[in-house]
Order: sequence, then structure tokens, then C-alpha cells
Amino acid sequence: MEPFSINDNTQLLSVFGFPEYNNFLEEVPFTNKPATLIGFTVSFLALSWIFVLLRLYVRFKVVRMPGWDDLFVMLYLLFTSVSSIAFLLAIKYGSGRHFLLLTLGEVRNYLVLFYVLNFSLNFAATFIKLSQLFQFLRLFDKGSWAYRASVIGIVVISAWGIAYTLLSLFPCASIPDAWNVLARDAKCWAYASQNPDEFVATIVSHNILNTIFDIYIIAIPFQLYSKSGLSLKTRLGLLVLLLMGATVVTLSGWRVYETIYFKAGWYPTRDPTWYGPKSILLIVLEINVASICVSVPIFWPVISPYLGAIFVTHEFSVNYEEHSSSRDRGVNDHYKDSFIMDLVDPLGSSTNRYIRSREKEKWEKSLRDLKDMKDETAV
Repeated sequence: MEPFSINDNTQLLSVFGFPEYNNFLEEVPFTNKPATLIGFTVSFLALSWIFVLLRLYVRFKVVRMPGWDDLFVMLYLLFTSVSSIAFLLAIKYGSGRHFLLLTLGEVRNYLVLFYVLNFSLNFAATFIKLSQLFQFLRLFDKGSWAYRASVIGIVVISAWGIAYTLLSLFPCASIPDAWNVLARDAKCWAYASQNPDEFVATIVSHNILNTIFDIYIIAIPFQLYSKSGLSLKTRLGLLVLLLMGATVVTLSGWRVYETIYFKAGWYPTRDPTWYGPKSILLIVLEINVASICVSVPIFWPVISPYLGAIFVTHEFSVNYEEHSSSRDRGVNDHYKDSFIMDLVDPLGSSTNRYIRSREKEKWEKSLRDLKDMKDETAV
């Protein structure tokens, strides 16, 4: 009898045998079908690119004041694109199919792509949260609880992102062991651990913390909705943005449930390529929707100048009549207003003071002219 030969075309089933729980006859889930994975991933990635590019156009071309939040959103866009491409390529090598029915060559390629996908998603999830928090630093006054909460969030989320990203970048003492299913005595941990409890704990803890941070970020600007003096349009705009944030939290919470229920692909049997696609798809959608949330307030005044920016405080409703009094103002002039600069200025109080001094002179002149016109009318 010839010895059993193992090569890239060898099916894992012939190496490891049948599992105790045979799930081969399970109906293919909707989220395991290539058309579903490709359709949702490509569509939401395209939307993310459109919204982020609109945001960057406003910051770089209209107000010419890019900031830290723009840097982080660009880094997000880079890594979410890498993760989405890796996710799409993984379909060819087994994503959505049963793990044991794959060949060794397919599994190796899948695990390499999962490695790229995993650290890219960790980067993307961290950067999009940091972008939102740095954006909050422009919105809220220094010393306010919302400003301090944003600073605390930046510190904590940075530590979270660094910790889990390092675990995803260095999952084994020898990194190639992470995609070698036949490796013996491999020293791996966290995302590449062969201990199901350790592997599941890593995935679940990351997902739960991710959801907690999403809720934390959404809660910070919620105070604006309850402020007195908000116009109806501003209040509705803020409500829409909060609902979009709630969508992010919903997707995040759903992913936590899926991860816990299927034990990150280890329950009811170890089959990560069969039970994992839904969780991965959910985080891809989550961070893409989050990018829309952080981009809409920046370019909204350009496409809808009469509605004002979504993230405008009560100053908008108080000053709206004054800002609307000059019908001949262009888009660029619109973005020189002090209340818009509070939203988009990354340089802080020094630039704001300069803009406001110019605006103060202009509006004082406008008010004097308006008063003269009223006096003439009265006469």
C-alpha cells in the first residue's frame, strides 16, 4: 500500500476526517452566497468612497483646511478598501463553503487573505472612530464635558486599536504559521490560536468593545438634539444623523450576537469559512456606514446650503436670518461663516478668531445698512 501523499490539491476532509457534527447538508445561508457577499461589499464600499471623497473635496478645495479627522478618514478609506478586496478574493478560496471540503492550497490562500483582512479591518475600525472623535473636537468647546469625553475616547480607542491590531499583525511567533494548518508545535495566540476558547475570546472581546465604543461615540453628540433654540430643519438633520449612528450600533450588536452564537466559527463544529462570512460582512458594512456618518456633516452645506450643516448648534437658528440676508453669496463665502468654521476648522481658535473678526466687521456693516434701510422706509 502506497503512503498517503499530501499536496495542495489534498482535501482537508481526507486529512482530518469527518467532524463529530456533520453540517454538510445544511442549507446555504443567504450571506454565504457569492452574489450576496459581492453585491453588499462592492455597493457599500462604493458608497463609502463617494461620501468620503465629497467630504475631502470640501475640506481640501472649498475651505482649504484639512485636519486630523481628514487624515484618519483617508487612512480608513485605504484600509477598508484593502479589507474589502481581501474579503472578495477570499470567496474564490473558500469563503462561504465548508472548511473541510477545501483543499490545502485553498485553505492556505484563504488564511493569508484572512490575515490581511483581519489587520486591515482592525486598522479601519480604529481610524473611522478616531476620525469621528477628532471631528467632535472642532464641534464642542474646550472644557465642555463633550470635548473631554472626546479626548478620553481618543485615548482609549487608540489603545484598543493598537492592542488588537498588533495581535492581528503578529498572531504567531513565526507569522507564516498562521496560514499553515498542518504546522506542528506552532506558537500562535489570539487570532491564530488553535485553542478554541482563546480564539473565541479574542474575537468576542474585540467585537463587544467595538460595540461599546460605537455607543459611546453616538452618545456624545446626542446632547445637541435636546438643546433649546434649534430650528426644525437642524433638529431633523441631527435626528437623521443619529439614526444613521444607530444603524452602525445595530450592525455592531448583530455581529456580536453572531460571533457569540457560532463561537467565531467553532460551533456547532469548527467551520470558519461556513459560519464566518456573515460576521465579516457585518463589520464591513458597519465601518462603511460609519464613514458615511462622519462625512455627511462636512459636505452637506455644499449640496444643501439652505438647510445648513447637520452638526450645527443653536447658533444656526439664531443667525439664520442674518446669513440669509445676502442673496448674492457664493458657496465659498458660505464656508467663511464663523458657524461653518466651527465645524470644519482643524486649526483651532487662532483661525476662528481671525475669521470671526473679519465676519464681525462685515456683519456689523450689514446690520448698519439694514438699520439705515429701515429708517429710510420709516420716513
